[in-house]
Amino acid sequence: MKRALILAASVALLMTPRAAAFGQAPAPSVTIGIVADGPWSGNDGVIELFRREITDLLVGEFDPRFPSTGTIVADWTADGVQAALQELLDDPDVDVVVALGVLSSHFAATRGELPKPVIAPIVIDPAVQGLPQEDGTSGTRNLSYLALPRTLDRDIAAFQEVRPFEHLILLISATVDQVIPGLGEHARGFDTALGFRTTVIPVERAEAALAAIPADAEAVYVLPLLHLADEEFDRLVQGFIDLGLPSFSRLGETEVRRGLMAARNPENFFQRLARRVALHIQSTLLGEEPGELPYAFAEGERLTINMATARAIGVFPPWKVLTEATLIDERRTEFVRTLSLEIVAREAVEVNLDLEAAARAVRAGAEDVNLARSVLLPEAEIGVLGAFIDSDRAAASLGVQSERTFSGSALFRQLLFSEPAWANLSIQGSLQQSREFSLASDRLDVVFIAAVAYLNVLRAKTFERIQTENLRVTRSNLELARIRQAVGEAGPAEVYRWENQLADNRRVVIDLSADRNRAEIELNRILDRPLEEPFQTIEVDVEDPALLPVEGRFLDFLRDPWTFRAFRSFMAEEALVLAPELKALDAAIGAQDRARASATRSYWAPEIAFEAGVTNVFARGGAGTDPELPGGPDGPLIPETNDIFYSLGFSATLPIFQGLARPADIRQQTELLLRLETERRA
Repeated sequence: MKRALILAASVALLMTPRAAAFGQAPAPSVTIGIVADGPWSGNDGVIELFRREITDLLVGEFDPRFPSTGTIVADWTADGVQAALQELLDDPDVDVVVALGVLSSHFAATRGELPKPVIAPIVIDPAVQGLPQEDGTSGTRNLSYLALPRTLDRDIAAFQEVRPFEHLILLISATVDQVIPGLGEHARGFDTALGFRTTVIPVERAEAALAAIPADAEAVYVLPLLHLADEEFDRLVQGFIDLGLPSFSRLGETEVRRGLMAARNPENFFQRLARRVALHIQSTLLGEEPGELPYAFAEGERLTINMATARAIGVFPPWKVLTEATLIDERRTEFVRTLSLEIVAREAVEVNLDLEAAARAVRAGAEDVNLARSVLLPEAEIGVLGAFIDSDRAAASLGVQSERTFSGSALFRQLLFSEPAWANLSIQGSLQQSREFSLASDRLDVVFIAAVAYLNVLRAKTFERIQTENLRVTRSNLELARIRQAVGEAGPAEVYRWENQLADNRRVVIDLSADRNRAEIELNRILDRPLEEPFQTIEVDVEDPALLPVEGRFLDFLRDPWTFRAFRSFMAEEALVLAPELKALDAAIGAQDRARASATRSYWAPEIAFEAGVTNVFARGGAGTDPELPGGPDGPLIPETNDIFYSLGFSATLPIFQGLARPADIRQQTELLLRLETERRA
């Protein structure tokens, strides 16, 4: 029984809210009409965006409805737009009208008092258009419009920062120019106010507009030209590029992505506008007078630049602009190469100039071995001699020397044994091995240096990217602060705070950009490339094959401290066997040990050599050529000699005392050997 009571009470509690809900009155319905100025490829998306934002805000309090008959797309003519607007104003089923266009907003805002609430959200400049203004509101019954503050002046100032100019072309829809002639007149007033000439060109077709641009034009400002078909607009954009003219879009980032060079409005402009319209409709339905709603609308001031277009026309924005702007197609297309960690390591070994210099030193050292060996090989030389002496001396020489003598000689020498020579050959061989191992070590060092330089580039790019994103966040906060100030929710202190933060972030981004440039220059230097040659990089992660050349097996040794300890021990043993630095030291130790042994053997090891020579006198002349030699009954007392002389000989040399040089040499060689052995242990 108790369980049944509990179950009945639970069912009653669950059913109570639903029963109450069934008893509620339905939300009042409200029909919203929309007028668009004319056909445009973006109409469907923008209209759907406004419907969604209005519905999301009103649902629960009201039942918003958007009948198909309540959305009218006019024909881009003044009569057509006014007729569409009048049709919705006369329709008794339409409760609120949204004039979603420059023309429809202008006509709605200049009609005076209206029979039903009208929201005109696209007003370019209320003063220029002659719209009613009263304490920041329209002051007109049933009229609420949204105005973008000082749009033209602000955009032109931003345009001048990107690319200074003296002759500006302002393109405006021909219909808008007819309906709102004040816009063109205001632009022409820039001639004296801002110090450059302005030419206003009404646009109906792309070809005619391009043909009307004068030859001395330097920049183009494009007001919304939504009446142009997509292919017409694209033709217009390409025409600007062909003429080398920087362009600035009034509509915003959407047109920059289609090829115009720059704009000031962010991509979410229509979304923010739709939310503001939804708020005005809600306020109106809740009883507020539309004519008393504020018209100020801060759309945001984020500069957007299409870098592909800028590069195509040869425009290079200054650093200040680049660090603040949102860059589209920032990625450069003129890269001549793409680098990865593996490519950098391989290329560095092939082209690094420091390594090439070290390799040439090794090749030069190989000749030291040949020079040391040459001392142990036979030596032969030939020579000629022409001698002239005074005649009296020649006559007194009894034929030994003639006044004029021309002779030739040949000499052969073979070192049979020399401890210093054999020691030098052994030492130079060991030193060459040391140089070769040092070259292998240098090669590994270059690979390491190149890899570190590449990773430094990646790190610099990452830091720059992070700080650039921080800069964008700060810029968004600054935009929000300005919006809050415009609507009276914040004071100037909040704006100043974010302006200071933006300046700090900009400085950091510029510094990091310089760091990235330095890292790229250093990598190009290591790879023997032009220092400022651009290149693309491929990001590296922990599974990069260049870092893990033994596939996934390497990771198995990093699972826990015990397997990692075994792996470390194995790698240390391998290093002791294979490290070129140790092999170079071993070779140097061998050379030094041989030098010490040679110094010790100098006490008892002589130098033994064999020499042979021959000399032939080819011609004699003058005094002493045919001397009269003294003689006796058996002939001349001095025998005559022929003109060929030869000699053979062996020599053996052993120094006995050299002023204590040998013991000093032995001690020095011993200490040098101990130094190398100590370095190896280290």
